[in-house]
Amino acid sequence: MTHVILCGDSIFDNRPYVQLDEPDVTTQVNAILPEDSKATRLAVDGDVTEDIHRQLQSLPNDATHLFISVGGNDALGGINVFTEPVANVGEALIYVNTMRNQFETRYKEMLQHALSQQLPLTVCSVYYPRFHSQNLERVFPDGNRVNGETLQQMAMAALANFNDVIFRQAFQLKVPLIDLRVLCDEDADFANPIEPSAVGGQKIARAIVDMLDSSEGSANKTTVYA
Repeated sequence: MTHVILCGDSIFDNRPYVQLDEPDVTTQVNAILPEDSKATRLAVDGDVTEDIHRQLQSLPNDATHLFISVGGNDALGGINVFTEPVANVGEALIYVNTMRNQFETRYKEMLQHALSQQLPLTVCSVYYPRFHSQNLERVFPDGNRVNGETLQQMAMAALANFNDVIFRQAFQLKVPLIDLRVLCDEDADFANPIEPSAVGGQKIARAIVDMLDSSEGSANKTTVYA
C-alpha cells in the first residue's frame, strides 16, 4: 500500500480556507489515489521550516512517500522589511541576501532530517502570492491601505531568493520538486492572497499523484514537476 505523508504549511493544510462544501488538498489527494493507497496530512497551517522536525515525529510506521511544501511562512515572516528604509538598492539586496542565507541554513537542516527517514522525498517551491488581485486582510489587518500591485512586485523579487534555495538544495540532494509557481498561476487557484483554493488544491493533488506514478520520482535524481 502507498501511504503518502503531506508535511509543511497551509499549502497542504488549506481546510480553513476552502468553502465548507469544497475538499481540501488532503481530501483531493485521497480521492485520486488508487484504492489501496492513502494520504495523511501532518502539515500545519502557519508552520515554518523548523517545524517540520516536529511534524515528522508523528510519521506513521507505514509511510511510504514524503511530500514537503514549506518556506512561504518563512518568507512571510520577513515581509515587514519591505517598508524598512535603506540608503540604496545595494543595501536592500544585502538585506535580502541575509534573509536568504538564514533560510538556506534552516532548509538544508530540514531536508537532511527528512531524508534520514529513508523515504522517497519530494519538495515544493513557494508559489507567487496574489497580493495584486486578492483582499490583503489575511496578510495585513489594515489591508486596504496597502498597494497590492507594489506588494506583489516586491514579494516576487524576494521569493526568487527563497526558491533559489529550494531548487539548489533539491538538485544537490537529488530530490524531485513540484514547481508550484508554474502550477498555481491563476486567480482561481487562490482562496486568498497566500492559500490555495479548491481549484489550486486540485492541481497540487494531481501533481502529487502524477509524481507517484512516474518512475523518475524515485530515480535518485531531481525531476521538476509542473
